Amino acid sequence: MTCDEFVTRLDDLVAGDDAGRVKFELGRHADRCPACRDAWQHAAWLERGLLSAAASDEPALADIRDARNRLRGTLDRAGYPPIRFGAMSTPIGIVFIGLTDRGVCDLTFGQRSERAYRAALLRRAPEVWRDDAALSPVVEQLRAYFAGALTQFTVPVDLRQVTPFTARVLDETRKIRFGRLSSYGAVAAGLGTPGASRAVGGALGRNPVPIIVPCHRVLAQGGRIGGFTGGVATKRILLGVEGHQFAEFPPRLF
Repeated sequence: MTCDEFVTRLDDLVAGDDAGRVKFELGRHADRCPACRDAWQHAAWLERGLLSAAASDEPALADIRDARNRLRGTLDRAGYPPIRFGAMSTPIGIVFIGLTDRGVCDLTFGQRSERAYRAALLRRAPEVWRDDAALSPVVEQLRAYFAGALTQFTVPVDLRQVTPFTARVLDETRKIRFGRLSSYGAVAAGLGTPGASRAVGGALGRNPVPIIVPCHRVLAQGGRIGGFTGGVATKRILLGVEGHQFAEFPPRLF
């Protein structure tokens, strides 16, 4: 069992779902993983509180609430914060957005449905719920961007769940201004690792918040449009919003 699976299934256990074999597997994982051990102990306290409340005429609701808050705090410190999400229509289709207490942690296009998106978030967060009001500042900035009225995002981002190298690549990519273009090699050079172009490309492919962290502004060698997580057609649209036009089919190189 991975730590991601542990967090997702622990949330099911606390909610009272699928307790039998899962409880044993969770406990065994917690015995081997110090990062998950505190969360497991808090969940056990919470479960005992729920059982006590069910058998009592006067449930200890304050104790249960306190135990749940401790569990949430432990998971948050481990890098698994609760996520609120919303969705919006854009020129590239429906965009789903995930938000933690620190900022935007996910931006996904090409997702099949809200249910599928929520299921994906539950693999990385203990709690996920829809909250359009909380997402409104992000939605407003994205609408302004697609309308050509915004050239710099100011909403904070939360990159806690990416590797340190990926975080460095994304921080360097955020320096590329609206209307400007860069390359994998230039980003690698900016990091002080000029030979790491391929690694930079891999890190950009794992960018959890495209558009806001503008990985679409990074091109391949020779000014070719290069790849993009959301597909080359989407990258072409985003670059078009910023005043760059690329042919539907790039010239063949010999």
